[in-house]
Amino acid sequence: MIMNNSIVVRLFLTGLACSLFSSLAMADTFPVTVTDVAGRTVTIEHEPKNIAISTGRVFPLLDMIYQQDAAKHLVAWRDDMRTSAPSMYASYVKDYPQLKDLVQLGKIKSGEFDAERFIQMKNKADLFVVDIVNVKLAEEEGLFDKLDKAGIKVLVVDFRENPIKNTLQSVTSFATAVGRHEQGQKFATYYQTHLDALQEGLAKVPDNQLNKKVFVERSAGKRESCCETFSAGNMGEYIPFLKAVNIADKPLKGAFSGDMSAESLIIAQPDIYIMQTTGWIDKNGNPKAGIPLGYNPNTAAIKSATNTLLHRTWMAPLPAYQNKEVYSIYMPFYNSPYNLVALEYFAKWIYPEQFKDLNPEQTFEEMNKTLANRTVSGIFGQDNFKVIQK
Repeated sequence: MIMNNSIVVRLFLTGLACSLFSSLAMADTFPVTVTDVAGRTVTIEHEPKNIAISTGRVFPLLDMIYQQDAAKHLVAWRDDMRTSAPSMYASYVKDYPQLKDLVQLGKIKSGEFDAERFIQMKNKADLFVVDIVNVKLAEEEGLFDKLDKAGIKVLVVDFRENPIKNTLQSVTSFATAVGRHEQGQKFATYYQTHLDALQEGLAKVPDNQLNKKVFVERSAGKRESCCETFSAGNMGEYIPFLKAVNIADKPLKGAFSGDMSAESLIIAQPDIYIMQTTGWIDKNGNPKAGIPLGYNPNTAAIKSATNTLLHRTWMAPLPAYQNKEVYSIYMPFYNSPYNLVALEYFAKWIYPEQFKDLNPEQTFEEMNKTLANRTVSGIFGQDNFKVIQK
């Protein structure tokens, strides 16, 4: 029997969820052994009390699993949320003021991480949660072995390279590792239920509406030239899941990310154009680039920035521009358990009739309320033409 890709993906995710649910049914006892998304088997001897994260942008993971106690367990992070996701940073600092005083870590991938300093921290980490992009270099340099010998366990998570495949395992393996099985299962159930609903909706889309050509512009607004994008991973992974065509696949030749020229973009003629963006700031807190979507939004600043990006020279010849199918998504969702919200926005934009009742912002607010016990609001996705017409 031959199955199409969407059925295979659905069966894989359902099977993964079932196996995870089975493991999560165990009592919160230690030692416990988990397998992370890099395929590493990690045995946790005792309940971790002090946790470090290789990027501040995955703090929502701790927030969902620990809720109000999230910051109490966090002893160190890389201070990248403050400049790359300033409205997120402001929102979390409001709820967790102690985040401002955390020990700051260097970036592993660029060689800035100081292992000796990390090991000698006063509040030494029991568990180091590392983004999958750092794994290759860390393993080549023996970093994980060094930390393990110092009594620091490493757990790899992934919300950015293969988010649909790895988000469930990332969250539930972490929940298991820290003795919070029930909260991990709660997330898994919520996430899987929403994926199932998307699959059910996609199954009802008429064939003549499938295979729309979609382009995702990475970090829209950060540079003037065209155009960084994704092929196989990150938000590019959402496109084939939604039975559409990522126009970056052929020119990038399977690379995770890369550049398309304005000329090649115009030749490809995308039906849907999605800007992945946020309001970046410099180290002094001054606005630098991008559309400042996010928490506590400034609508006037959003409108002005949207107007600027919408009227760049290469936009006008595109069918997406001519048919007013140009959108913006909050970029920090790409490295967060909240990637589900971005996926729902994509579904709504690609199939507006089929998913007319889908409300991604409600999903985001609901996830925060039911999983993290936080009340939040903001603007996290938008129709660019509607915004400039207000």
